Amino acid sequence: MPPTYHPLTATFDRGPVRVALLVENDEDRELLADRLEDHEVVTPASLADLPQFDVCLVDTATYPRIEDQLARRKADADPKFVPVLLVVGAAVPEHAVQTLPEAVDEVLVMPTSKAVFRGRLGSLLRIRRQSEDLALFRRAMDDALTGITIASARDDQPLRYVNDAFVEMTGYDRSEILGRNCRFLQGPDTDPDPVREMREAIERGEGVTVELQNYRKDGTPFWNHVEIAPVYGRSGPTHFVGFQQDITDRVERARNLRQHEQIVRAASDPIYSLDADLRFTLLNEATAELCGRAPDELTGEHVRSVLGRTHAAALSRAILNLAAEDTPQTTIETTIRNTEGRDRRFQTAVAMRPASEFDGVVCVSRDVTSHRERGYRLSVLDRVLRHNLRNKLHVVLAQVEFIREASDDEVVRTSAAAIERVAAELLDLGDTAREFHDTLDPNSTDHVGPIDVVPHVDHVVEEAGLSHANGTILANTPEEAWARAHSSLELALGELVENAFEYGHPCVTVVVDVTVESDTVVVTVTDDGPGMPDEEREVLAAGMESDLKHTSGLGLWFVRWMAINSEGSFDIRDNDPTGTVVELTFPRTEPPA
Repeated sequence: MPPTYHPLTATFDRGPVRVALLVENDEDRELLADRLEDHEVVTPASLADLPQFDVCLVDTATYPRIEDQLARRKADADPKFVPVLLVVGAAVPEHAVQTLPEAVDEVLVMPTSKAVFRGRLGSLLRIRRQSEDLALFRRAMDDALTGITIASARDDQPLRYVNDAFVEMTGYDRSEILGRNCRFLQGPDTDPDPVREMREAIERGEGVTVELQNYRKDGTPFWNHVEIAPVYGRSGPTHFVGFQQDITDRVERARNLRQHEQIVRAASDPIYSLDADLRFTLLNEATAELCGRAPDELTGEHVRSVLGRTHAAALSRAILNLAAEDTPQTTIETTIRNTEGRDRRFQTAVAMRPASEFDGVVCVSRDVTSHRERGYRLSVLDRVLRHNLRNKLHVVLAQVEFIREASDDEVVRTSAAAIERVAAELLDLGDTAREFHDTLDPNSTDHVGPIDVVPHVDHVVEEAGLSHANGTILANTPEEAWARAHSSLELALGELVENAFEYGHPCVTVVVDVTVESDTVVVTVTDDGPGMPDEEREVLAAGMESDLKHTSGLGLWFVRWMAINSEGSFDIRDNDPTGTVVELTFPRTEPPA
């Protein structure tokens, strides 16, 4: 059913009508002024500068002097209508009136009745008001941020109007759009269901709202929120107005949110959110399994009653610290008892929910019980092995030395020497492990900071030169090379140099180069010895050993771990023609203030 019509002219409060009265004849001017008592009459002091007006009454004597001004005023106001009513006397010939310029819209022959005058004036004012309304609506549509289209209801619903926002949204020129049906925006992945819904609504002459994927001129897809409304004439819809908005960001955010929700729900770690009162608002299946209850049962429950007082208290302290330090997240570690009654150690990342005021937190927990227990056991094993093994090896060395000195049997002395050599190697292995102990934790950065690499290289080269008189060691270093490196850097460099001399020929040459690049400091240790076996090099490059592939010591492993803990890299390759090249790369940094 068509909507009820409302006159556009009643929409706005326009204020009084300003009438420019430019009539020289005193009798006509007084008569017209009397009949304009309901309007604001303006008469300029000079015809050189006409005032603003809604309608102009001008006689034939004045018109020629302001004809150009009136023409400019009408052109500048377009599309608003500026009516000009020409007042003529009864004695003016009819043919003269017919040849008046186009700037005149109506002719009023004086004298005339009040009814005729008001009818002529009212007609012109209605046209002006309608033109003002239409100009306002056109400007509003042209400047709207939402794409607006007007299509004819006839034939194939060709577009008759599109605003700038629609042109910008689609990438087409206006000339490429007008006259076409809006389906030209559809493409290979456009869902036919909303297209059919729009078509059927248009056929019924009804409004419709859909969302569908359209395509810009360059082929880029975008999601379009389309609202179509019919414009009724006396006999039914004459046009359809479309409001189109690019909602690609919203659709992609919703899609990403659904994906994130699926990831969270499928995660094996407990993930949950708490409101400002620390009550559950959302949680995944892993959280529900930890608590032994269904997710909907936990919603609204206080975290203290579900995960325990200790965990709740730690969360409260973490939230206070976040607020005091104005940091987005922190990590706590607490003990939570599971459904089997066993205490499990959980590490929980706590992040504030984005809001102007505290609105709750999001928590991601991970069961680190096995990791912590393994760490404890490795710590005990490390201490026992390093302490007890060292003590036992010293006893072995003492006994071997006694046997070798007390026996004259050459076979016994040879065997004792072999035992002594192996025991010494084991002792050196333990000493190396003790010296590099701080590099074992891959997450530890406590011993990483700005270090000038040059003096450490110089010291290692100097010591090696004194210890290996038969070989040659050289260094190429700049004045300084500040890098972010582990405090065991010098130990690592010493290990590389000693390794080169130990496994090289008697006259091996070792070269240590330090190069400062834009973002890194590179230390290269090169030797011309026999080179490293391929198997050992492959194992070090891979970063792990196996039963079939392994190295013969710990030294190069510790060097590698030191570089990684420094957020750098470790690379090992063959030298040309013989030997080995070990390259350590560290992040470049500024010296401490």
